[in-house]
Amino acid sequence: MMKINLLWAILLYFLQPVFIIGLIYVYYNHNKRVKYSRKEFRVNFNRTNFELKDYFLKGLLPGLLISVVSILVGIPLTLEWYLVYQTITILLLLIGGSRLIHPLFTFSMSSILFYLLNRYEVGFKLSKFQPLLNEKLFDLDFELETISLLMNNILWFMLLILLVTIFKMKKHEENKIFPTLTPSKRGKSVAKYPYNTLWILPMAVIVPGNIIEPFTEWWPLFNIGSERYALVFLPVLVGLHFTVSSQLLHMATEKIRKDFMRLFLLGVVGVIFSNYYPSISIWITGLLLILGIFILYRHRRREKIGNIQYGPADTGLRVIAVRPDSPAERLDLSVGDLILTINDAEMNHRVEFDEVLAYNRSYIKLRIQRKDGEIVIAETPLYDDDYNNLGLLILDE
Repeated sequence: MMKINLLWAILLYFLQPVFIIGLIYVYYNHNKRVKYSRKEFRVNFNRTNFELKDYFLKGLLPGLLISVVSILVGIPLTLEWYLVYQTITILLLLIGGSRLIHPLFTFSMSSILFYLLNRYEVGFKLSKFQPLLNEKLFDLDFELETISLLMNNILWFMLLILLVTIFKMKKHEENKIFPTLTPSKRGKSVAKYPYNTLWILPMAVIVPGNIIEPFTEWWPLFNIGSERYALVFLPVLVGLHFTVSSQLLHMATEKIRKDFMRLFLLGVVGVIFSNYYPSISIWITGLLLILGIFILYRHRRREKIGNIQYGPADTGLRVIAVRPDSPAERLDLSVGDLILTINDAEMNHRVEFDEVLAYNRSYIKLRIQRKDGEIVIAETPLYDDDYNNLGLLILDE
């Protein structure tokens, strides 16, 4: 019986709206990238479907760890709050993409809305949908005696997911950030890099059976002693979106990561205080939401006042993308590097680049200027199945 309950819980996880809408969004982003690559660069540059792989796989291990912590320590959530979370998340995803889909924003907004609904005893009139829904759904209300305790629990979950995000951002996956071209003030093409990630984090929560009483006709329950419980898998979308053009990509990401780390530490202090003074948990939630939005706003301000980092240079050809598992990656080329010479021939135009590669299709030697100004020499054999025999994109004027 336990195995059947587990299978039902997993099935219901995949059928929840937030999971389905997130999957559609990721698939749309993948197709958008492929079409843009073929249109602007005449090739499907990065053939890996990393968006969908990240969506399913990136949150599995963190979700397992957070689930174990929540079950062992006993950090309960309510399905009423999760209903509000799903609504907020889907609306934000449809309106603004993954820009504010991180739980730092969605959990905070959901908690504030849930708190207001509880405080002002606001209900929902769903009579128009009655033919489509179980009648017991209309017994749901948003009254919660321990509202402050719930807010504190949500803060813990939010901070744990924020900590996971901080560690994920430490892995600079520049090869997964595909550039878009835009004209500069001088009319030359420059590259911008949208850091646009979205992945699903599964959280397993055991909740008392009476909490999901309106759903017991089809939701699997099991007994522990004389009490009935339900195992619920909650899909949580973790998204983040910002664009980099006036800063070095890894440095811009590192600045945001450090800002998130400071916010995490502040949040931990706030949650500890809220354990002693539960009524302040909602204020801490609001503060973290405001500071999280300020971090993204601060990044945009840095972008506006900075100089373009990924534009054409006076000498050399600018690397704007490196394909995984390619000769360019073996050469240790990275976004922003300048190719000064290929096989001792100076590189100033794309035509020269193509001519040198067409002349020698088996071996290549490059002189490269790194983003910090260091000059290095790199060499490698070539293979015919690599785009441009190297697996990179360079910026045309």
